[in-house]
Amino acid sequence: MKKLNLIIADDHPIFLKGLWEGLEMEEDFTVIAQATNGQEAFMAVQTYRPDVVVLDIDMPRMNGLEAAEKMLEINPQLPIILLTMHKEKAPLLKALELGICGYVLKENAVTDIMHAIRIVAAGNPYISPEMSLFLLRKPQNTAKQKTQEVLELLTPAERQITQLVAQYKTSKEIADELFISEKTVFNHRMNIAKKLNLTGKNSLLRFALEHFA
Repeated sequence: MKKLNLIIADDHPIFLKGLWEGLEMEEDFTVIAQATNGQEAFMAVQTYRPDVVVLDIDMPRMNGLEAAEKMLEINPQLPIILLTMHKEKAPLLKALELGICGYVLKENAVTDIMHAIRIVAAGNPYISPEMSLFLLRKPQNTAKQKTQEVLELLTPAERQITQLVAQYKTSKEIADELFISEKTVFNHRMNIAKKLNLTGKNSLLRFALEHFA
């Protein structure tokens, strides 16, 4: 079994110790470095070659978003998971814009983090289910109403695909739910991105969360 080498960072010693102990109990995880602030985490990534990095979003000497941005400048493909206590849309969208793969609520970290690490290591995004439910419960605002013209560019099938993307479903899950092939889903996603001029990592997911969550 190939082990995943992890770097973890949090400025609360008790939480960091508990996270380390939990991860080390998993046979496929090895914590190769720990950090108590964003600067230390960034230096650790330069020193080691982690498979996944787990960062608290609120840290001194460079917060999680700032540290992640610098890490991704060095290695744009590095899977990074942010831990947060905040159920807010703006930091999540900023994280996706930067190319961060995972977003886990600290209140659910014990149950979510193991699964999240394996998901992002495989190249897929992961957002805590509770975060998804929170966003879906939020009422529509005027900003969403103003996007109607943009959404009208999409066919009913493309809108359906985008709605499922907003629920963090993978292309395979979408294909299974709609009884179509993964290739068809891929083609739809490409067409949606082209119509909406979406480019970059997580761009479709960001759009879906902004307009369908």
